[in-house]
Amino acid sequence: MQTKNNLVETLKKINEKVIDEKQALINAIKKERTIKYPNSIQSNSTEVAEWRNKLIDVYAEALTLPKENAVGLINNWGRETANLLVTIQFPLDLAVEEIRFYRDLIGEMIKDQASADNLSLDEFYLLLSAFDYVVDHAIHLISVFYMKSYSANIDSAKSAVDELSVPIVNVSEKTGVLPLIGDLDTQRAQVLMDVALTKSAECGYEYLIIDLSGVPVIDTMVANQIFKVLDALALLGVDTKLSGIRPEIAQTMTSLGLDFKGTESYSSLHLALKSIGFEQVD
Repeated sequence: MQTKNNLVETLKKINEKVIDEKQALINAIKKERTIKYPNSIQSNSTEVAEWRNKLIDVYAEALTLPKENAVGLINNWGRETANLLVTIQFPLDLAVEEIRFYRDLIGEMIKDQASADNLSLDEFYLLLSAFDYVVDHAIHLISVFYMKSYSANIDSAKSAVDELSVPIVNVSEKTGVLPLIGDLDTQRAQVLMDVALTKSAECGYEYLIIDLSGVPVIDTMVANQIFKVLDALALLGVDTKLSGIRPEIAQTMTSLGLDFKGTESYSSLHLALKSIGFEQVD
């Protein structure tokens, strides 16, 4: 039976062996990846090499730490690594495979050192189960942080697309046109509100024409969102007009009891522009 200090010494030896064998461990996963995914270029990239190096370093360090400290180490590593993997578009399933891959190889090192140091079966189990916990925790955290980072990127990209889908065109120093195309959901309506208010304030618009000719359906929800935009623009002193309300849209709005009272509306953008003094030049 080893003393606690001797177990610590055993863990230090395993730590040193993992560090010494780092390149061999990396070569093993590279070989395995080449066999399974022979056409993959990404698996040998600089970023992937960086994450493999860091993973082995984390495993080596975690072996020598108390459980709560090892958890903290894995937490910090998981957050940083997830962001890297999402950035380089490294699939989560492959990342989890690699995290698991080293379990057996490092487990063999633990077994060999435990045998060399004459550890009892209970002591060997204690060391191996502690390492298994680190691996399981790493898999759990990388999955959680990866999905959070991935979702954040998707949301950011969607916001960027939404902003691009709400462009305001300057037609004169004091007049802007906001052509809307596609469905107007709650999130996009909020972008519409933000863009309309920000741009109108920045440019000092007196008139803003919101063209709805590209919006396929005007229902109660869409109308309410537009009402909110009109009210907010009115507080800025912007005279807002609606254009592009097709006959079928007007009929639907009437049947739903929707009425843009106090807001001038026109069947076409041309007529809306004409109402504020723009004339077509032949």
